[in-house]
Amino acid sequence: MAILKIEERGTTGNRATLAVEGEIDLDTVGVLRQRLDDLQKKGVDRLVLDMADTRYVNSTALAVLVKYAEAFKPRGGGIALARVAPRVKLVFEMLGLLVFFKFYDTVDAAVAAFDARG
Repeated sequence: MAILKIEERGTTGNRATLAVEGEIDLDTVGVLRQRLDDLQKKGVDRLVLDMADTRYVNSTALAVLVKYAEAFKPRGGGIALARVAPRVKLVFEMLGLLVFFKFYDTVDAAVAAFDARG
């Protein structure tokens, strides 16, 4: 059974940073969905996901991420992905989802990109 741990690393106004550790699949995607839904209800529309310790994502997980990325766009937001392992990023590439997300080498770079946009 897959294990997923999501830790909030900080929320400032409409921006939040989460560290995602483990595997996001059919067994754990509900945890991710609930966390993103809670943040959206709090007015967050700029989300940074630190995925350094994310070992696996499946298409269900990506569908959830796309849904929230699209929901955040009308308010000028989106989802930035930081420190994504090459094998995880490959899944995004194979499914043609690179247009929905910005990828950054560091969490600080992702945060700065949102801050620069205002």
